[in-house]
Amino acid sequence: MREFMNRRSGGYRLPIPTDELIRLLEERAEEVDTYAALPEGIHGQTLLFYDRRPIVRIAESIYRTRSDHRVRTTATHEFGHVWLHAPLWREAGAKLAHGIGQGSAGPVWNCHRDNIVNAARADWVEWQAGWVSGAILMPASALRSWAAECAEKFGAKLPFPADSPGGTELIKRVAERCDVSVHAARVRLSKLSLIVEK
Repeated sequence: MREFMNRRSGGYRLPIPTDELIRLLEERAEEVDTYAALPEGIHGQTLLFYDRRPIVRIAESIYRTRSDHRVRTTATHEFGHVWLHAPLWREAGAKLAHGIGQGSAGPVWNCHRDNIVNAARADWVEWQAGWVSGAILMPASALRSWAAECAEKFGAKLPFPADSPGGTELIKRVAERCDVSVHAARVRLSKLSLIVEK
């Protein structure tokens, strides 16, 4: 993200503007439909192919919420599929297609709301895409720095209990400075072991 914004946007900054997240996705995908008519509960969809870059669809319905947090997490989650999974599919899929003469279509990942931020580790494809989303929107280096500031302020050691004064402030700080939901901030901080759920 830093390299992309330095090259395209005049420098890296937090929170990353939503438009920049969409541009990043557009740079790597064949096509991005940001107002797609997707079934209820599906916020994003990535279609992979053997012979070309993916097609990404983001549900039109998530633009009708109070903030653009869902758009931001969905765009970066789908970018995780484009960046991590599409090259693997093209490599393996091309061998398969060549060997048995199938067409170019590959799998379709329909990303449900619950899996975008907090996918189960057993669902490795969704979990990895969720990790990419969190890492882009809430970089670990910034979160560790803010956590150290909160630890000094409260005279406490990390990790904070999530519902302690230090944990509550850190979650709020991440949500505001990264323009994400409190839930997304809490999940990311927990995954980085900066807070612990009691």
